[in-house]
Amino acid sequence: MDSAGSQYPGGFVAIEGERISALGPAAEAPPAQGWELIDCSGCIVMPGLINCHTHLPMVYFRGLADDLPLHEWLTGHIFPAEGAHLSPQFCHEATLLAAAECILGGTTCVNDMYLFADSVASALEIAGLRGLVGEGVIGFPTPSAPTWQDGLKLSQELLRKWQGHPLITPTFCAHAPYTCGVELLQSLYTAAQQHGAPFHIHLHETHAEPGMVQWREGDETPTAALKRIGILGAELIGAHGVWLSERDISLLAHGGCSIAHCPCSNLKLASGIAPVPQLLAAGVPVGLGTDGAASNNNLSMFEELHTAALLPKGAHRDPAGLSATAMPARTAVELATSRAARALKRSDIGQLAPGKLADLIVLDASAAHLAPRYHHEGAVYSHLAYSAQAGDVRDSIVNGRVLMRGRRLLSLDPAALRAQAQAWVDRSYPPAG
Repeated sequence: MDSAGSQYPGGFVAIEGERISALGPAAEAPPAQGWELIDCSGCIVMPGLINCHTHLPMVYFRGLADDLPLHEWLTGHIFPAEGAHLSPQFCHEATLLAAAECILGGTTCVNDMYLFADSVASALEIAGLRGLVGEGVIGFPTPSAPTWQDGLKLSQELLRKWQGHPLITPTFCAHAPYTCGVELLQSLYTAAQQHGAPFHIHLHETHAEPGMVQWREGDETPTAALKRIGILGAELIGAHGVWLSERDISLLAHGGCSIAHCPCSNLKLASGIAPVPQLLAAGVPVGLGTDGAASNNNLSMFEELHTAALLPKGAHRDPAGLSATAMPARTAVELATSRAARALKRSDIGQLAPGKLADLIVLDASAAHLAPRYHHEGAVYSHLAYSAQAGDVRDSIVNGRVLMRGRRLLSLDPAALRAQAQAWVDRSYPPAG
């Protein structure tokens, strides 16, 4: 997934420690002695998929409430459930289940915003999954923080504990412009700037959002309002970006901000379709995200990749009408790999190249839905963007550690985690009668 589009039909990747040390044609591979060999004949070896926006512990709320608009779903069902059930143990156990789903589906890095973020980070460390992790700070009491100031303290404690960790990158997270006041936003953003950390926020998710931002002036959009109060710089990762105007896109591009595109969640909640081709044309870094499993309802990055590849072809119009070239297959794959890394402000993942961190996956290409395989340059992107499934992922390596081999998880016990999740549901929401 480098800028040259390099491919090696019959190649090798060498990993030493946590990094890729070499790759290229198989004839140039180092001698086999002393190496652990993973035979990938008939497979696709590629960078691991990067989930640019999610709420991992919400996997325990999968199926709790569906087929509702965002704000009814959030305020009528999710916020009450969080208030009743969230705890450090809940978030730790739910994150372990979510991490198992991610690894099985080829995801090697996540950008998570939720409560009790230290518990999320601890679970990811156990799973071996790379994660940008932040405490979701909001302008009213939460199960983890009675005040937003307490949320800020939790964010700072998270930074002190996890900064420099090989897998966990602490971030600062404000829930959204419509749930956060100016002082909260400026305090978190200043902290992010001071520590060189990403600033993660929901932005322009619904058409109704501007009218819900009580501190905006006149007819400002949320993006313009953030610009006015000094929060629109290179640290910002905006989740969703569905209802961005042309001026909003220009402001984001000028500020060096990025967008996490969550097509499946946006469709399910009837939030709309993000203007991804326009964002890319303006130079805004865009990566794919699943959002939480409560609104998706899965964490499959391949499903996001398929949807992201198709949506612009039916939604984006050029002067001649609908455009089949609005989202080429290779660009769609980049949204889950190299472009996703750029969106998360990372230059060390998202590609296979010497010196990059060894986050990669192996796809078994023997399935009927991946046959036949043509030999032209775009064939592999076609398979990945339109045909491959999460279940095709055979092996997963993160930071040089093998997390899955032959579809068997090595760091987690998925059967035990499923049983634990069902036991929690049966206790918390027992069947009627």
